[in-house]
Amino acid sequence: MLGASRGCFILFLHLVLLFPEVRVNKLRKGKLLDCKTLCVCAGNIISCSKVNLTDVTVDLPEYTAVLDLSFNSIKQLRAAWTIKDLKSLEKMLLNNNGLTFLSSEAFVHVPQLRYLDLSYNGLKLLDEFIFEPLEHLEVLLLFKNRISQIDRTAFSTMGALQKLYLSHNQISRLPLEVLKERSKQDSFKLLDVSSNKIKVLPVQELQAMRAWIKNSVYFHNNPLTCSCELYNLVAIWHLRGLGSASNFAGNHTCGGSGKQNVKILDLNCTEVNVLKREAYLEQTLLLDCDTRQKYMSKSWVLPGNITEFPTNRSDVKDGGNYLSVGPLKVEDSGVYTCHAINGSFSDTLHISLVVYNYTKRGGLDDLKTAYTTLGACVISVVLILAYLYVTPRCCAYCSSGTMEKDEPGESLHSSTVSLPVSHGDRGAEAGPFVFRHGASQDSKDLQELNGRLNPIGEEDEEWPKESRRS
Repeated sequence: MLGASRGCFILFLHLVLLFPEVRVNKLRKGKLLDCKTLCVCAGNIISCSKVNLTDVTVDLPEYTAVLDLSFNSIKQLRAAWTIKDLKSLEKMLLNNNGLTFLSSEAFVHVPQLRYLDLSYNGLKLLDEFIFEPLEHLEVLLLFKNRISQIDRTAFSTMGALQKLYLSHNQISRLPLEVLKERSKQDSFKLLDVSSNKIKVLPVQELQAMRAWIKNSVYFHNNPLTCSCELYNLVAIWHLRGLGSASNFAGNHTCGGSGKQNVKILDLNCTEVNVLKREAYLEQTLLLDCDTRQKYMSKSWVLPGNITEFPTNRSDVKDGGNYLSVGPLKVEDSGVYTCHAINGSFSDTLHISLVVYNYTKRGGLDDLKTAYTTLGACVISVVLILAYLYVTPRCCAYCSSGTMEKDEPGESLHSSTVSLPVSHGDRGAEAGPFVFRHGASQDSKDLQELNGRLNPIGEEDEEWPKESRRS
C-alpha cells in the first residue's frame, strides 16, 4: 500500500510540473489563449508580459482597454493576431519582442488605439500607410529598432499624432513631412530623431516653422556636417531657450570628413543676434510674438516701458500674436517686448528694432541714379577714346589736297556711293591721313555712275582734270 501511494504521489507531482510547460507550448503554437489562466487580468487591463509567447492569437474580451504583450518572443504581428475587433483598446505594448514584421493589416482590429509601443525590436523599414488604420493614435514609440527607411506616407493618415519617438535607429533623413502635416495642429508635441545617421538637416525649412514646432524637434547625437548655416540654427534655438536645443547643448555636435566632432556652438561663425529687425522711414512693420507654446495670453511693451500705444501708429493683432508699428520714425527704434503666459508657463520675447533715417524707396532711387550716371560717364569716355585713336577711312574719290573745297556736289557724291578700294595705288599724303584711289573703273564710268545716282535728278558736270589723275 505504501509503495502504491508513493507511486501515485510521484505521478501527481509529474503532472503538476508538466502542466505549465504544456500551457506555454500551446501559446507558442498560436492556439487560442484564455487570458484568465495565463495572463493577468485587472478589469479592462490585460497583461501577458514575460510568458515566452512566440505568436499571438489571443481571445480577448471586447472591453479590453490596455494590452501588454511586452518582453516575449513575438517576431511577427499578422492580421489575424486577434479574432475580434477590439474597439475599446487604447494602449498596446509590444516592446522587447524582437519583432521584425508588421502586416499592413495588423492594426485593422484596433482602430481606437491611442498609444502604441514598438520599441526595442528589430524593425528595419516602415512601408507606406503601415499605420493607416490608426487615425486616433497619439503616441508612437519606435526607438531602439533598426529602421533605415521610412516611406513618406507612413504617418500621413495619423492626424491625431502628438509624439513620435524614432531615436536610436539608422535613419538618414529627418522626416520633415511629419512636421509639415502637423504644423497647423494644436496638439503636436514631439519628434525625436536623435542618435541616428542624419548628416544634413533641412535648415531653411526648420527655421521657417513656428517656435512651438521647433521646440518639439530633437536631433542631437547625429553625424551632422559642420556649417555656419547649422550653427545659426542651433544658436538661435539656444538663445530662444527652445528645449530641444538648450537641454542637449553638449550633444549637438558636428564633423566633416576626417575631422573630430566638435560642438556646433563652438564653430567659428558670425555671432547670432536673435530677433533683430531693420526697417526704414515710413514703413509699417509687423512684429511676431512667436512663443514656445501655441496658445498663450500675450501683451506688448514698447521701448521705454510704454504700455499705451500711440493712436494710429501701433496696433495689436490676432490676440496679441502680432504688433503692427508704423508709419515708422527714427524714434521708434528700440526693444519691443512680448510677455506670454499660459498657466504656470511663461515666455518673454525681446525684439530689437532699428529704423534707418531714410526711406527705402528713396535709397533705391538714389542708387539707380548713381548707376545711371556712372554708365553714362563710361560710355562718354569710350566714345572720346574712339574719336581720338581710331583712324577714319575716306572715300575712294578724294585726292590728297587737289580736290577743290568749294564744289558743292563733292561731299554729296562721296556719301552716296561706295566703291571698291585698290590696295595697289596710293595717293599723296595730305596732312596726317592717307587717301586711296579707285583703280577698277575709269573716270568716265565713275562720272556716268555718279550722274545716275545724283539724288537731285541732274547730270553731274565733268570732273575737273585735276581730280581724275591717278
